[in-house]
Amino acid sequence: MAPPADEESPPHGSATPPLAVRAAALFVIGSVACSCLLLGAAMALYPGGTWLDRAAAGHDFFRNFLCDLTADRALDGRTNPGAWLAKAGMMALAAGTLPFWFLVTRLFAARVGLSVAVRVFGLASALAATLVPLAPSQRYGLLHALLILVAGAPGLVAAALATFGLLSAKGGPRAPARLAACTVGLAALDGALYAAHVASGEEVPSALLPALQKLAALALVAWMTGTAVITATLNRPSSRRTSPGAQKARPSPRR
Repeated sequence: MAPPADEESPPHGSATPPLAVRAAALFVIGSVACSCLLLGAAMALYPGGTWLDRAAAGHDFFRNFLCDLTADRALDGRTNPGAWLAKAGMMALAAGTLPFWFLVTRLFAARVGLSVAVRVFGLASALAATLVPLAPSQRYGLLHALLILVAGAPGLVAAALATFGLLSAKGGPRAPARLAACTVGLAALDGALYAAHVASGEEVPSALLPALQKLAALALVAWMTGTAVITATLNRPSSRRTSPGAQKARPSPRR
């Protein structure tokens, strides 16, 4: 006996994501990969010095800020040959967030107003973030701090709104929501401590600030990569309507 013709389709149809979505996802993954490679090379070339110990040798992952890598002169006073690599790496990551904010909203597309807000705040943050590596803290001091706050505030708002959208979405993948919540928590704590540090006008008090910055950056990279992979491969429900001929066949009465 043949199955009914209008049997319900699975939650996700066979239609693949649009080409633009897959291209945006590839751009995000590529920008993250380039950023990691460039920043890794900059770390390897960094002569030495942290805000806690100017005589420290080489780069310390949890004691150096990312922006330390962008300065033409390291904190130990020597020339930093990898400064341009670090600037390029940070700008690559900032560029990757531009399509990311559009991709992540596809996971809660039914919330139109929320999606628009995430994109607006996210794009504002991404554009401001491209300027941060061009103003190293050792040379531009207050301007560098202001750029971080200007880029960070809307970015944190966008991430928090996206986290709400992901957590409230029904039937969607849970991994992006968990990564988003982790990113928001770490970034919010790091941002609050950094703002307090800037307001105090004192030297960096401990390794907590640079360590939190690195952890928040790693969480963001994981969130961006995971979102790109999911949106590039996740099938969307089919928009085709069931034709009248495909409706459930009713048994004809016997004569």
